[in-house]
Amino acid sequence: MTSALTVIGKEKQSQGNAILNTLQQFAGAIGTSLVAMIVAASQTHLHTTRRISTAIGTQEAFGMLTIFCIIIWISYYRSVKK
Repeated sequence: MTSALTVIGKEKQSQGNAILNTLQQFAGAIGTSLVAMIVAASQTHLHTTRRISTAIGTQEAFGMLTIFCIIIWISYYRSVKK
């Protein structure tokens, strides 16, 4: 956030801070919703016990979040390297 806010002028830093905070909360809400959706789908569609289907759904959601982290890291690395 600090490096993003240094790009804009002093007069617009409060607006930039508000936008970044809003985007951070929105991204967190989307991530939470996606994880909950994956776990719920696993519980619904797998024909095993609730405990096992929850564990499988949690592992799948963790894999999805790991892939997102790798994509974000690669994007960040490419933008910093330029």
